[in-house]
Amino acid sequence: MYSLALHEQKQHGTPEFPAEYHYVDCSHPRYQMPFHWHREWELLHIIEGSFRLHIEDDEYLAQAGDVLLVNGGALHGGMPTDCTYECLVFDLRGLFRGIEIAKKDLRPFYQQTLIPNRFISSAGEPAFCRMVEAYMCALRSGQYRELETIGFLCRFFAMIHKERLYVRVQDSKLTPANRIHQIKSVLEYIETHYSDPLQLESMARIANMNPKYFCRVFHSIIGRSPMDYVNYYRIERAAYLLINSSLPVTTVGLECGFSEASYFTKVFQKYKNITPKQYRVLNEA
Repeated sequence: MYSLALHEQKQHGTPEFPAEYHYVDCSHPRYQMPFHWHREWELLHIIEGSFRLHIEDDEYLAQAGDVLLVNGGALHGGMPTDCTYECLVFDLRGLFRGIEIAKKDLRPFYQQTLIPNRFISSAGEPAFCRMVEAYMCALRSGQYRELETIGFLCRFFAMIHKERLYVRVQDSKLTPANRIHQIKSVLEYIETHYSDPLQLESMARIANMNPKYFCRVFHSIIGRSPMDYVNYYRIERAAYLLINSSLPVTTVGLECGFSEASYFTKVFQKYKNITPKQYRVLNEA
């Protein structure tokens, strides 16, 4: 189901087996990954094209064959380019809650005293990436069982330990948690007020920063200026309404914070390379 919720609280998989596979190409409604976070981990494998992923204040450009890993609770969002990718969203604690022998090695990852490398290239770690690719291929074809997922994740984290594909928190350069929390508050505000006039100064106040510093911090984490992100979010909402409602195009623009139809069309074309009317027709075909 298409969602722009920043804090995802949906159940991935089932309570007994909290893991879920997704195959994403340009026809997927969430092809572009809006910024969000969830308690589950997310493993991405790039099949073709490229994918630019922002995690907290780091940015990674992954190509075909590369692997990306988002630890639970991390703010992240991505921009694919001619890309097909697949991902496994999983609750690490939930999957291993009854396997005591594995918890000793997994506990540093639960507690995030060890942070696995978030980007693993197929050129630098070919054996690791081939292991991920083989597992994802089995998921894609439907030829797997739950037991294989448990076995794969055991091998996955065992290899991270063995090859030291991680950083210790005290040695890492991760963004201080309070800055991430402040930016999350702004993103939540945009999510609930995107149809209203939004001013840079009001967003800076929510983050408890002066506007100049807020712009710098926001861009370092999100990869966009605050107002660019507001327009991006509005257009993503508009694209959803164009496909999933019969509202007139002008009304869709008003619902998404654009008071003038011509400006709505201009901004929509900037982000989608197509007019709102053309977008609706194309997705009705």
